[in-house]
Amino acid sequence: MVEVRRVDSEVLRCVRHKVLWPHLANSKQAIIDIDNSKGAIHLAAFYKGDVVGVASLFNQKCERFPQLFRSLKVRRLRAMGVLDNMRGGGVGALIIQKAIEEMKGDGVDVVWCDSRKVAWGFYEMQGFKFGCQINGEELEAYQVPNVGLHKIMFKSL
Repeated sequence: MVEVRRVDSEVLRCVRHKVLWPHLANSKQAIIDIDNSKGAIHLAAFYKGDVVGVASLFNQKCERFPQLFRSLKVRRLRAMGVLDNMRGGGVGALIIQKAIEEMKGDGVDVVWCDSRKVAWGFYEMQGFKFGCQINGEELEAYQVPNVGLHKIMFKSL
């Protein structure tokens, strides 16, 4: 059985490195500059004592598209990943469920993320939508260096 719980950010580094940032020299480099910021929440999914999935939540507005989510209480979902051998078994969905529990308890209105192209379908299955302009036109995809094509996605809570 998979259990998702809060952890220190150091616990996430190995999975972050393997799944999200293999271009880094080692897992010690798999950090986010705001890992220790006020209100940061780090979640890890454990299976048989091993970390198999990770995600972090930050109190962070969307700087790339500042018009999105104005006047709403938002959290940014970052560095979410599940080990290859555990994908498709519901680990990611459990992480999202736990994240939503944590945010609802804090009165958050919207969770948003920079989603990799490979994860668009997963996030849609979890109820996320693509970010749109006021006229309803979907926002453009953008490249993240060393990582690939991304789009803004969000879920109202």
